[in-house]
Amino acid sequence: MAAAPWRMFKNSGGEILIDVEGEITINGTSARPFPCEVTHAAVCDSGLVATWVDHELRMARMALLPADKKPVNGISRSDLRISSSNVNVAGSIWSHSLDAEPIALASNGEMIVFALYTRGIYCINNNSEEIWRQPLQREGSSNLPGTNTISKISIDDEHVIVWTRGGINRTLSLETGEMISETQLNVECDIENVFSFQNRSLITSRDGWAWDLLDGEIQIARKLRGTIQDAVYHNGEWRIISWREDLIFSQPDVFTRAELGVQLIIEDNQCLVLDNQGEITRHMGE
Repeated sequence: MAAAPWRMFKNSGGEILIDVEGEITINGTSARPFPCEVTHAAVCDSGLVATWVDHELRMARMALLPADKKPVNGISRSDLRISSSNVNVAGSIWSHSLDAEPIALASNGEMIVFALYTRGIYCINNNSEEIWRQPLQREGSSNLPGTNTISKISIDDEHVIVWTRGGINRTLSLETGEMISETQLNVECDIENVFSFQNRSLITSRDGWAWDLLDGEIQIARKLRGTIQDAVYHNGEWRIISWREDLIFSQPDVFTRAELGVQLIIEDNQCLVLDNQGEITRHMGE
């Protein structure tokens, strides 16, 4: 893998590594199934479900790649540019062209839930059969620009948890898509990401503010020097990587690292950092 890593996944079959240019490595074999960057990805029971986006060509794909087979190279970008056909993601179990940009994706193994910009929220199974769809904006919701744009989707047992940039939190039924509840984060925010662990959430804003929520109530608010790259709740603390810094949300100490942190990984009860050089080191230098 020549480019910097973007995301690492581990499943029962081994390790999947995706780089920032869309190359995918599965158990040591690397290929670029589609000539665009991967924007969202999740592991499900049948493999790796991911989305590919090229803004210049105004093109987006969603596909499921098997995790027990070697990835294969797809069409080149120059050939894609002149192709008039609906080119699939190479080596995929199924592949679809999308008519809007994917903005969020999550899977619980059996179900895949994703959102398309200006379109809606969709739930499909591993065979790509649609289970339900819901609009992005509810009747009576704010019409302010960006308020209803989805920042994060996650799946918790039988529920789909949706956060919008404006701080709206919706709980939907995973089975039917019907809305169960809706609340509002009572702070001015432009949410970039949400990290969750059981009844706890870490909300991150584009201006550097972050909030630790327990059962929906803010416990700690903190302004960071940069936006959060990744966060995990480990041994009773939010562990965070932000630009070139490691930190624990409830503590003032900051550990500066030479390389950019990309992802946090919990392994053997240790919190580790995958950096942009592909090296894995301990969080906070511990």
